[in-house]
Amino acid sequence: MKILKKQGINFHMQTKVEAIKKSANGATVLTSDKNEKKVNFDCDVVLISVGRKPNTNNLKLEAIGVELDEKKRIKTDKNFQTNLGNVYAIGDVIKGPMLAHKAEEEGIAVAENIAGQSGHVNYDIIPGVVYTTPEVASIGKTEEQLKEANVKYKIGKFSFMANSRAKAIDEAEGFVKILADEKTDRVL
Repeated sequence: MKILKKQGINFHMQTKVEAIKKSANGATVLTSDKNEKKVNFDCDVVLISVGRKPNTNNLKLEAIGVELDEKKRIKTDKNFQTNLGNVYAIGDVIKGPMLAHKAEEEGIAVAENIAGQSGHVNYDIIPGVVYTTPEVASIGKTEEQLKEANVKYKIGKFSFMANSRAKAIDEAEGFVKILADEKTDRVL
C-alpha cells in the first residue's frame, strides 16, 4: 500500500460505495465509511470488481446429470469426483479460490486418484498472486489467521534493496516477509 500511495493511489478502507454518478469529466463516487460518514470523491475512471464466477453455463452438465451447487459450481467430493463416478472436476468450476496454481495441483491429484494412488492437495501451499506494479503474492496463513489460531510465530523480512535481481531490473522497492513457527522454523 505504501508503494501504491507513492504512485498517487488513494485508499478508502472499510468504505462502502453507495452510488456512482457519471459526469462530463468522469464520475463522482458517493461512499460511506463504517461509521456511516459520507465521503464523496471525483475520479476519471471507475473500475468495478466484485469477484469471479464459474463459467459452467455452456458445458451442458445438466444433460449428463452432473450436479451443480447454488453458485453453478460443479459439486465434487474430496477426490474431485462428481456425482457421476467417471466424471471429475477441478479448478475454477468447483468450490475454492479461482487460481491457476490451485487447478494445477487439483489436476495432479485427480490423475493420481484415477491411477489408484492417494492424490491430495495442500491448499495452504498454493500461492495467490496479484499481477500489479508492484506485484503482490502470498502463500500460507496470514498473521491475522495465526493470531486467531493462537499459533506462536516469528517474522523474517528481506528487503528487495538487497536482492541483485531486483536491482538489475530496477524494481528494488518492496520486501519478502516470512512467518515461521516460533520453535520449529517451519514456514507457515
